[in-house]
Amino acid sequence: MDIQAYISSGKLELFVLGDLNETEQQEVLAMAKKYPEINQEILAIEDAMLAIDQASAVSPSPKLKDKIFDTLEIEEKAPIPINSEEVKASSEKLINSKDVTASNPWKTFAVAASVVAVISVGIAIYFANQYFDVEERFAIALQQNAILAEEVQTNQVKLNELNSGMERFITGNFEKILMKGEGFPMQKDAAVDVFWDKESKEVLLSVNQLASLDPNNDYQLWAIGEEGPIGIGLVDPGQKLDLQVMDIASDAQAFAITIEPKGGSKSPTLEKLVVLGEVS
Repeated sequence: MDIQAYISSGKLELFVLGDLNETEQQEVLAMAKKYPEINQEILAIEDAMLAIDQASAVSPSPKLKDKIFDTLEIEEKAPIPINSEEVKASSEKLINSKDVTASNPWKTFAVAASVVAVISVGIAIYFANQYFDVEERFAIALQQNAILAEEVQTNQVKLNELNSGMERFITGNFEKILMKGEGFPMQKDAAVDVFWDKESKEVLLSVNQLASLDPNNDYQLWAIGEEGPIGIGLVDPGQKLDLQVMDIASDAQAFAITIEPKGGSKSPTLEKLVVLGEVS
């Protein structure tokens, strides 16, 4: 019989926890009666589990403590020689008492410790989820604030430009030139108003209707005078009903808008004429 292999099998721990069936329990009891080493190992396992229970703040009841201490006293008074009938009877009484007092309590304490561990893990997971949820919402709030700040800044720039254009429009002596796309194949529904102050040479523009362009093209405004067409600025089709400030026009008999490559051209592409308006 390999006693160390039997001890290492884990069956003694299950015996102390009360997880063996009746047949297996009787087997362990018989082995403990026959081999003192196995009996001593059972006692050591009980001591270890008692230490774990005390460290986990799970105290046995006073009644259970009395039973355990009574058992330990019997063990100290009754060593287990192999050939003594009297001591053999004492050992049998000792082992039988363990069958009653040691199995179920340890199992109860182990279950209680497991429940405490599961609850602790659950609480930790809950607060971890709460922390990450708050952190994520905080990051989203910061991102939204940054977007709002950028929008406010953009709107402020647009407002300043509008105020500047309106101030010039109110204080100046502007003539309104209507420019429409009627008669031109590019955009027949296009409509743009140009305001020109002949004295200050300032030009303002208001888009009523212009189609969006692809990123590779721009609308360009031209002042057409005795020296021919002169480019006086790019037109933003998305900035509708606002006054866009263009470059000055010293001389103009008409104004026109064409579609040009990105950034504008030195001379207009007449095949892509969108609107035209004559100065009265």
